[in-house]
Amino acid sequence: MINALKNVDEKKSWLFASTLLNASLAAAKLGWGWFMGSTLVMADGIHSISDVFGALLIFLALFFAAHKSERFPYGLHKLEDMAAFFGGFGILFAGYEIVHSVFFESGIQTPTNILSTVLFILVLITIQFIFYFFELKAAKRLNSPGVKADAINWLGDIGAGFIVVVGLIAHQYHIAYAQEIAVVIIVFMIFEGAYDVLKEATLSLLDAADIELTKKIKSIILSYSDITEIKRIMVRKSGSVYFADIEVNIDETMMKKAHTTIDKIVNQLHNEIEELEAVTIHYEPQHLPYKTIIELLDENKNISEDFKHAVWLKIIKKTDEEVLSEQIIKSPVASDGKAKAFKLVAWMIRNNVDEVVVNKKDIDENILALFETLDITLSTN
Repeated sequence: MINALKNVDEKKSWLFASTLLNASLAAAKLGWGWFMGSTLVMADGIHSISDVFGALLIFLALFFAAHKSERFPYGLHKLEDMAAFFGGFGILFAGYEIVHSVFFESGIQTPTNILSTVLFILVLITIQFIFYFFELKAAKRLNSPGVKADAINWLGDIGAGFIVVVGLIAHQYHIAYAQEIAVVIIVFMIFEGAYDVLKEATLSLLDAADIELTKKIKSIILSYSDITEIKRIMVRKSGSVYFADIEVNIDETMMKKAHTTIDKIVNQLHNEIEELEAVTIHYEPQHLPYKTIIELLDENKNISEDFKHAVWLKIIKKTDEEVLSEQIIKSPVASDGKAKAFKLVAWMIRNNVDEVVVNKKDIDENILALFETLDITLSTN
């Protein structure tokens, strides 16, 4: 338990460090771009801000998760979606301003010192790669999809940095429209990031189903042999976390350990799906579409006086409307010496018998009590 808490704290530390570094680098790019008068570096800075925005939303989720009340039992995760929705439009507007400035107003601005700007961007790329390397290593050690996704996200920033470097060097060697092409590529990355933010926020606000996550949850639940059917599964996204409400049927013979099975499923779901905030599983026994009736027969195939003298069993399966099947089999405990009655009762319980017909004379009180508890009807001929 202590190790698990340490892992959670370390995951948060990596995400916080990533956000802080990304914000610092974005500010540095914007500051350098403004100071040197470079449209290309400014565009790269805005692209970095979209990544910072995404990371900040995660921290909003962590902060607001604890703010639960009687009126807001699920917390205030939807505030994250609202912030993402409006923030996505802000990123789109910033991208539009770059395009408008470059192609419809003053045109692209070249830095006053290209060499120092290239060296500046290369230093930032080196810092980003070092952080990416160690964060990815930590993600593997912590087995954290969230930290891994954050680490891989650095590759986009590194790639954008190289585009800036190539664009500036190409311009230095008088390659026509080199900076313009680089700006278009980065603006495309900005628009793509804004689209992803807006898409996720909109789907979450509308409580859209996450098909892939639902499939994964179904796969985990059905891996337990006690579960006979998933009657209902509803997964809703709120911010960056998920809530699941599930209803399942459990094999009637396994109802005694049903609670243990459900606990195992819940624990596995939380372990394998890091972003699953809460899961509720309702369960009930699986009722077969027909009744199973057993007539206890003696050696002459007449209704037996009691359980221990039953040599044959007539098994009848029927619905309210019709008899589906009838068969006579040898009692599975006919040749046993002692405790025949209780062994036969145990066999019936395992086979989901609903009703037993016997020529009742002297039935053990324990068997009567057991049948009453298990809701098995005892009928006389």
